[in-house]
Amino acid sequence: MKKMVTKEFTLHPFTDIGVSSQLRVTGEISRTTDFLYLRYCVSGNRKLIVWPSREPEQHRCDNLWETTCFECFIQPEGSDRYLEVNLSPNGCWNMYRFNGYRMRMKAEPALQAMSTELCQEDGAIVLRASFPLDGLVVVEESLRTGISCVLEHPDGTKSYWALQHPAGEPDFHHHDSFLLTL
Repeated sequence: MKKMVTKEFTLHPFTDIGVSSQLRVTGEISRTTDFLYLRYCVSGNRKLIVWPSREPEQHRCDNLWETTCFECFIQPEGSDRYLEVNLSPNGCWNMYRFNGYRMRMKAEPALQAMSTELCQEDGAIVLRASFPLDGLVVVEESLRTGISCVLEHPDGTKSYWALQHPAGEPDFHHHDSFLLTL
């Protein structure tokens, strides 16, 4: 059996726009040698969130961050390059590769499919995703990860949630927010 490393997380809103005190975003990130697993859990008044309609098939899609979207940033220890994973509650997903801080964003061709699941557990909405790391990182590398999400609200405003907000504005790409090491 492969050893799994798991880290739990709690995300914090960048600013309180009046709804964030009624919501809570928690979860966990896990890694085996060759797979990464994500679990996001949104509890509280879920009517304060715009939930995109589920797509009939899971597929790659751009600009998911323009509405409710869950994100994970993966950076090999000691490297400037990193990956950005976008997960929509509707089943759409994408992964982008960057050579450095916001440099040369391009869809990652090594990942052709991602498994996602949206369900209710104990009164919360849970999004799960998993994908192979083969071809994305060297399996022996330690990975620094940043976990975040964008929540769109019915009035069209958005709240930005992350492990930590190191800059003066929401910036999920800021390497100081890549706090969990696997």
